[in-house]
Amino acid sequence: MPFLQKILKSKHNDFPEYYTEIELKNLTYKWDNVPVNEWIEFAEEHKIPYKNLYDDLKKKGLLYPVIVRETRPGLIRKWHCGGRRIIWAKINSYTHISAYKIPDWQTKESQLLGEKISARQFIQID
Repeated sequence: MPFLQKILKSKHNDFPEYYTEIELKNLTYKWDNVPVNEWIEFAEEHKIPYKNLYDDLKKKGLLYPVIVRETRPGLIRKWHCGGRRIIWAKINSYTHISAYKIPDWQTKESQLLGEKISARQFIQID
């Protein structure tokens, strides 16, 4: 049986030259050590806001891609924000998520690009 992809696609793509769809199993983030099926309990215990964001994702879907960087070959890590969206995708059985991949992330130019993308798509949910 072929592998079925379930992709959480963003509604907006303002930077198509950096757009990609990242396999969630290859994406690392701040809460890697928390099992996905225990994350909501963890968030409650540590007072991490997520409810408004998760309600918004359920109603509207993913509005903007997460921002990622390749820290070394084959290792993709989220950049700045997006961890809760990544976890929501995993909780809801997605295999991939829309992302902007920042090239050469250690250069000043790439840092500025990441900040530019982040500033353009920032929406405070909670």
